[in-house]
Amino acid sequence: MVKRHKLSISFKSQYQHIYEHLQSIPNKSDYIAKAVEAYMNRKQDTASHEEIRKIVMEILQNEEFHSSVPLPSSPAQVMEHITEEDADLINQLF
Repeated sequence: MVKRHKLSISFKSQYQHIYEHLQSIPNKSDYIAKAVEAYMNRKQDTASHEEIRKIVMEILQNEEFHSSVPLPSSPAQVMEHITEEDADLINQLF
């Protein structure tokens, strides 16, 4: 027989809506396990801002991007040009 791991959880009043939603789910354990697994996988798949910057720079350099504005040649120069808002937008797109 397969050993089952048991866990008891409680919800603060601010999460009443989540508690009520779970009441309508027949297999709560499976539902919660799949939701947590999806969350964990999403966090692992999220690229860092530096990784995104590196990829964008490689694409621009490989495509021989022509512009009147010179491309930064080092990660430090890239950091000067890309704001946190730009990085957030790029992260959302990928």
